[in-house]
Amino acid sequence: MTTLAQPADRLAPVRPIARGLPVPGAGILRLGPAGRTIAVVYGTCLLLALAYPQALVAWLDDFEPNPAVDAAQACASRLVALSESLGLAPISGALRERGKDLTRKPD
Repeated sequence: MTTLAQPADRLAPVRPIARGLPVPGAGILRLGPAGRTIAVVYGTCLLLALAYPQALVAWLDDFEPNPAVDAAQACASRLVALSESLGLAPISGALRERGKDLTRKPD
């Protein structure tokens, strides 16, 4: 019986499509100075919002009701719930009260 296929030893070796060695810095997100600054600012805002979400809720209460404020208040209420579930709200509340005691003027 004859076949049209050549034996495997006559075929050219298959080269890998991707290199087997890891690419240096492939897992690291490379940001320039502006990108690092933006990341730090957004991270700080997130930590502040998680540590003291009641300030955000109180600030939103000062606006006149409209659909955008309603959406922001819904997000702020979720942020309050997240902060309380993480246990950050009681800690930040105690720290705020301690700061007020330290900076309060004597009568």
